Amino acid sequence: MNPPPRKDELISQIAQLLGVESPGISTGSTGTKDIFVLTNDTLGLGLGPTLTKQQLARGIVEASGNPWLPSFDSTGSTITRKGLEAVLLAVQFFLQE
Repeated sequence: MNPPPRKDELISQIAQLLGVESPGISTGSTGTKDIFVLTNDTLGLGLGPTLTKQQLARGIVEASGNPWLPSFDSTGSTITRKGLEAVLLAVQFFLQE
């Protein structure tokens, strides 16, 4: 059984699908806001640039028709691995249209 993908792997997968360079993660395996801004801009979703990281991620997922669940983020502006997986699924949804 394969272990679940790490956050940096999920961010790299999202970037690869979008055809952009992966912004990577900062210390403590915290993803930066950059991947969500890149996703919004590349897909033309029209989410506001002043939104927080959580608001952007939530907007991306909800724009694909999926709900944003409480397990997708946590305190301290953290998007969880499950949240990144939801963003990856949303990106896949938009790119298949």
